[in-house]
Amino acid sequence: MGLQILAQALDLTGLEASGVQWSVDSMSGMGGVKPTINVVQKPRQAGGYAGDSFAQPRHIGISGQVAAPSQALLTDAIDRLHKAIDFALFQLTVVEDVRTRFFNVRREDEVLFQYISDKMAAWSIQVVAPDPRKLYAALTGSTSLPSSTGGPTIPFTIPFPISATQVSGQVTLTNPGNETGPVLLRIDGPCTGPIISHSSGKVLAFSPGFVLNAGEWLVIDVDKKTVLGNGQANRSLYVTTRGYVGFQPGVNTWYFSAAGYDPASLLTVTATPADK
Repeated sequence: MGLQILAQALDLTGLEASGVQWSVDSMSGMGGVKPTINVVQKPRQAGGYAGDSFAQPRHIGISGQVAAPSQALLTDAIDRLHKAIDFALFQLTVVEDVRTRFFNVRREDEVLFQYISDKMAAWSIQVVAPDPRKLYAALTGSTSLPSSTGGPTIPFTIPFPISATQVSGQVTLTNPGNETGPVLLRIDGPCTGPIISHSSGKVLAFSPGFVLNAGEWLVIDVDKKTVLGNGQANRSLYVTTRGYVGFQPGVNTWYFSAAGYDPASLLTVTATPADK
């Protein structure tokens, strides 16, 4: 497939049905990002002091050309480029052969273009991704509370199986990237005192007296450490153990339990793989 770059729905490397042809000449910002490390020289001795270091926002620059069958179509193409490169957050998608990753970016500088002829122009854009991670399509899994029904044990052998239904209470997803990715957890009621454990050993637990009624839900944003009831009311005060953990590289398992059992309780995990 080669390289494909999409700014929202605008394909910056594609041939449109109208005959408008977009091409990319250069793209910067796909490598590693600058760290925040600040080293201070030790007084009267070798070496220095350094605090924790974190990744800075990712700055991405893209330049290319656009050709059109007519001047009117060229003007329209440039107008659509201005519209696609938004001041609000939008998705910039980069497809490299069979690997597709994206950034949530916003315009950092003006959209530049220069006429080469009446049917061709050069363009250049500069955007910034506040979250520097290269993100993949999100993965999702759901589970009810763990349970087992049927399959009774009897003191003699019978020539046919007795079926049993089991719910593991687990969601297992694999992050193929090399960076911890975002996680959204949703708990649908009825549920009393929900507890979500992660295979890393961290636990996110609510007060045993906290009740979600039927039709109510919680959305937990692990990155932001927010807990919203029905998507809007703050419920973080009910969290007693704050073991927030993201989508770590490799296999991740979330375990769902609660202070009280209800077969309709449901945990949904939405995890986004990421690269540095």
